Amino acid sequence: MSINFQVNSKLIKRKPEYEILIENFIKVGKVKKIAKGDFVLKEGDKCDFLFYILEGSFRTYRCIQDKDVTIGFSFQGDIDTCPFSFFNNLTSTDIIEALTESKIAVISKVALDKILIINPALMELTHVLLSNYIEILLNRIIYFKIENAEENYLHLLQQQPVEISKIPLQYIASYLGISQERLSRIRKKIRSN
Repeated sequence: MSINFQVNSKLIKRKPEYEILIENFIKVGKVKKIAKGDFVLKEGDKCDFLFYILEGSFRTYRCIQDKDVTIGFSFQGDIDTCPFSFFNNLTSTDIIEALTESKIAVISKVALDKILIINPALMELTHVLLSNYIEILLNRIIYFKIENAEENYLHLLQQQPVEISKIPLQYIASYLGISQERLSRIRKKIRSN
């Protein structure tokens, strides 16, 4: 679940509440440094936490038919977890890997529940964040159905131009559902225009 108020104008009016939630995350959570290539979550792990990205970038993916399929990326200012596992108390189907040296604030579900009891107004915000995440996924499905790979790549660049430039091509290609060679041709075409 990656939500970032810096790139999501629909949530900007909730920014003060979000900042209170993040302050609580950092105060109650545990700040950890994550080395590039290390995993925050592996398939089969119990996901009873979420994390706020203080620095760095991450890739979420699943292994399907012996192939890594990139689901999404998260960056500084995002909250991330495996939502299905987190909300249903199940083992994770996702793998979350650090793409860069990173620093995160990890908060357990138990600690989050305590924060929400103390400040019930934040409960509504968590629902807003979850519904926004669902909207992001629905929009992604729509874009992938109506746009070609080049348009989807351009859309990704518009959302996070600096961060995307640091992600290895094979992960972006996996996210777009195309070969790395095709992505290279798309990038070359865009640069020549």
